Amino acid sequence: MSRWSYRNFVNFDQDKKMPTREAFRNNWFILKLVWSIQPFRVIGEFLLQILRQLSRVFYSIVFIRFLLDGMQHGVEFSNIVALIGLMLFIYFIVNSYSMWYEIKFKPISDTILYEHLYQKLFTKANEVELECYEDPEFYNTYTTAIQEADIRVNEVLTNMASVISATLATISVFTVMFSIDKLVILFALFPIIGNFVLGKIVNQFIYKRHMDTVPFRRRMDYVDRVAYLSQYAKEVRLSNVFTVLRTVYNEGYKGVLKVAKQYQNGLIKYDFFRNALAFTMLFEGVLLYGAYKAMIAQTISISDFGVLATAMVSGAWMLIEMAERFVKIYENAIFIKNLQYFMEYEPTLKNNDNAMLLNKSFNELVFNQVGFSYSGADKISVSQLNLTISRKSKIALVGHNGAGKTTFTKLLMRLYDPTEGEILIDGQNIKHIEVDSFRSQFATAFQDFQIFAMTIAENVLMKEIETDEEEQRVITALQKSGVYEKVSSLPFGIHTVLTREFDDNGVNLSGGELQKIAIARVFARQSDVVILDEPTSALDPIAEYTLYQNIIEQCAEQTVIFISHRLSSAAIADHIYLFEDGKIAEHGTHQQLMKQQGKYSEMFLKQAEKYIENDELTAAYTFQPLIRGV
Repeated sequence: MSRWSYRNFVNFDQDKKMPTREAFRNNWFILKLVWSIQPFRVIGEFLLQILRQLSRVFYSIVFIRFLLDGMQHGVEFSNIVALIGLMLFIYFIVNSYSMWYEIKFKPISDTILYEHLYQKLFTKANEVELECYEDPEFYNTYTTAIQEADIRVNEVLTNMASVISATLATISVFTVMFSIDKLVILFALFPIIGNFVLGKIVNQFIYKRHMDTVPFRRRMDYVDRVAYLSQYAKEVRLSNVFTVLRTVYNEGYKGVLKVAKQYQNGLIKYDFFRNALAFTMLFEGVLLYGAYKAMIAQTISISDFGVLATAMVSGAWMLIEMAERFVKIYENAIFIKNLQYFMEYEPTLKNNDNAMLLNKSFNELVFNQVGFSYSGADKISVSQLNLTISRKSKIALVGHNGAGKTTFTKLLMRLYDPTEGEILIDGQNIKHIEVDSFRSQFATAFQDFQIFAMTIAENVLMKEIETDEEEQRVITALQKSGVYEKVSSLPFGIHTVLTREFDDNGVNLSGGELQKIAIARVFARQSDVVILDEPTSALDPIAEYTLYQNIIEQCAEQTVIFISHRLSSAAIADHIYLFEDGKIAEHGTHQQLMKQQGKYSEMFLKQAEKYIENDELTAAYTFQPLIRGV
């Protein structure tokens, strides 16, 4: 499904009523999904609802009719006692099964069902291209799908089982009422109109109100997260930033309140008439009509009136329940559409039918007239990129923020596809390479790296440790990144959990130490290309320069591409590319670019002046030897 069709999907739901066929198809989608995960859960739910409805029919029709007829025609008391015993037996069977299902079977089944469901959602989330997460409309759909998944799955299963069982029970009850007096059936029209027609409108209002509040609730949820997540704690307590956050929260709150007020008059009006038709007109109507037929017209017996009254109460609630369940089908269907869309979304970055595995080291990667612009952006992010990356080369990307460096690395790793031009690996367009196979060639460390509430070893390896060889690989990677001495001093070494979110024995390391753990990932991963996108911002210039030298030495057999604002570090690369306004403004070795006396030389000398003024030792260590070497 394309992004264009996604927006149509959103507008369709908000502006039009969902067709009946589509509503049932959406609910059927969930039933099939649950059946594929837990078929016995489907069988168990349907059996429970059918047994409950059968017991109601037995009590309201069979038992009452037998009792009243017995009193009127003199049936032996022992027969009535036997029928009561049968009724109690049926109640015992239904209640025992209900207790077993609700207390023993369902909680375990729910746990299994939700685990499998969220595994499917997480797998799909991992397949979706990065661009989708930058689209607010898609992100709203994704978050709604995740938040509503378990609720809607449970509701659909219960609702569909109730619809079928209630429909069968309602037909049987109204058949008895029809046999007593044919005109009684007309009273069934009131709850049908109330629930099917007006109830459908009410649920459209509810859904539209919900979707209109999503952007505002996301603001409130963001402030909720900031208020309790540990990484924000220091900034919040040592500044007045919470006044801004409170404003953000209040804006969200006022937005939700405004939306609620917009819909309240419509909801009150339709819900009032819905309840009047669904309850008042049916209950009072049938009782008055039955009393008239028995007492005034005398066309039915008092016994028939008693059966009619109990059947009416039972049938009315069955019909109301059935109607509400049908309306719930539409309500669920609207929300399910988010889940269904997400589950059925076809990523644009996917393997074509003839995708090949990349099972050997490449010789060169070529950017050929590559251009790219983000969806909705006013200008092109990169354009006319032409460069060749040779195997084992060491490349630095420099330039001001927004110049296109990070976009270049995202295109290189095929997190995006170019909007113009092509990227070739040994002469083959990377679109013809199996996506995971291609991405496995890269080891990355980013400035905005994430640390997970897992062990240090798992944070480095980015998976569970399964062998002694993998454990040794983690240790070696930490040694190369310069943080193993610190890690080895911790009580559990590489098996120490980072953060205390889930473990009281967890540790909180400094920003620089965490950066080195993130950098250790590139040493631990066996890949052809190492990409470092400003991963050393928490390190001082000397530590950064030393680390980059170490990386280049340790990765002698790998291609290394790194982005750095400190040009002293970039100077140790084999080749430097200066990005400006999405294009390559200059390229060459450090010495070549300094001799050109262009943009790179100007930037380098300005940084040198800055460091000499503020830190003579750093300048002497990093910049002065490079200046003298020109």
